[in-house]
Amino acid sequence: MKIATKAALFSAIVFPGAGYFIVEKRVRGAVAFAITLAALSVLMVEAYHKAQIIAEKIVYGVIPLDIQVIREQIVLTPGHLSPETATYLSFIVGAVWLVGIVDCYRIGLAQQRITSVSNKTCP
Repeated sequence: MKIATKAALFSAIVFPGAGYFIVEKRVRGAVAFAITLAALSVLMVEAYHKAQIIAEKIVYGVIPLDIQVIREQIVLTPGHLSPETATYLSFIVGAVWLVGIVDCYRIGLAQQRITSVSNKTCP
């Protein structure tokens, strides 16, 4: 498998920024990894907080065990973050993911070109 394809697939499937380690751009990979991990951590803490509140309401009989009611409660339950902030963090994760895929593919192609040119010039 060509390095460009491998790097893009690693960034797409394994974790955002993982492909940078394939093309030996470790600092970029670490930055993409850190940004994604931080944003996902904040979103998971928010989801956990809301889930705890909703679970307590179900246990105490405040809301029924009905998927429609629970779905409404997810939207209505206040959390630590505003909905706009949660959306913003989600877009950051998506942007880092997509940029990482494209950039890893681009870097991999450049490395393939350099390798093929050096192989042609060497006897």
